[in-house]
Amino acid sequence: MLLLSVDAAEIFKWIGYIIVAMLCFMFMIVVHELGHYTAGKLLGFKINEFAVGFGPAIFKKTKKNGEVFSLRCIPAGGFCAFEGEDEEEGERPDAFNAKPVWKRIIVLAAGVTFNFVSAIIILNFFFMGYGEAVPHVGAVYEYTDGAEQQFQEGDLILSVDGTKMYCMIDPSKLASSFVGDGAHEVVVLRDGEEVTLTVEKHTYDQVVTDELGGEVVTPATGLGISFTLSPYKLSYGEALGRSFTFSGEVVKLTFKAIGQLFTGDAKVSETMGGTVTAVSSLVQLTSSGAPAIAYGVAVLSLSIALMNILPLPALDGMRIVFAVIEGIRRKPLNRKVEGIIHTVGLFLLLGLAITFDLLHFFG
Repeated sequence: MLLLSVDAAEIFKWIGYIIVAMLCFMFMIVVHELGHYTAGKLLGFKINEFAVGFGPAIFKKTKKNGEVFSLRCIPAGGFCAFEGEDEEEGERPDAFNAKPVWKRIIVLAAGVTFNFVSAIIILNFFFMGYGEAVPHVGAVYEYTDGAEQQFQEGDLILSVDGTKMYCMIDPSKLASSFVGDGAHEVVVLRDGEEVTLTVEKHTYDQVVTDELGGEVVTPATGLGISFTLSPYKLSYGEALGRSFTFSGEVVKLTFKAIGQLFTGDAKVSETMGGTVTAVSSLVQLTSSGAPAIAYGVAVLSLSIALMNILPLPALDGMRIVFAVIEGIRRKPLNRKVEGIIHTVGLFLLLGLAITFDLLHFFG
């Protein structure tokens, strides 16, 4: 009975993690669709429905202006349905395609913008409340050539030659900052105060553990320290700036990963994933606590923004491309053809998402 109760408690705990992960995922989708909705309302578009989820509606409420707010049974997305979105202009002046091109582009780009802004806000609080990962000096070894060791145990390394040692994206940043010989200016946080050091590589005796668990002394050339990564809380201004640079690094890494798929340097199963993969990642982060959840939501919000801005059928990026082409030609492409392209693209994207999920878990 005790074993059964423990197993049941573990199951309910993971069910809770999954529910929290799904809520986080839906939050990101709702933020995206809220961007479309907000821009549409401000620019005078007729909105027929704002839906959370897909499939049959389990709750609906109709406002006096005819707008429908619905909660649907499949918590894997959502949509903001505009009047006449895939039709000819028609007679309604507030229909989607009756509006000027520039207004449509703003509405289409608003979802991505809201995802990006929400990621910046979350990251700002994350870096203030939890912190960025910086090198934390552990063991300190004396140099064998008699040079003075500048580091002390417990130092937090904040910068090297003016470059911040923010290592959450790149854990090897410290090592790559000391390539070659010569002196480097290092700023550390020591006993609550910032201290500037002049650091060079020297030879030292490093103590390592062998396969049998014994300690072995081996000569090495370097900084004479071991370190781990520890969180360092940033001020509001630092956190805001880091939120933007961090987002830029995520964008860069994402496009690099996509490029590696074409060069063969990365596997689809390791790089890409669909909705199930995203929720699974959030479940793992949920079990690690609130800071990990905030970090995961911010990064996935950036990923949603990036994916939606790509010029792929059914996504905002392709719809913006069609709007730009219409603006250049001074007349739209065939609306029925455009609608077919987006419909077929949607099913292809859903198929790819399912394939990516299967490859991720079983590939």
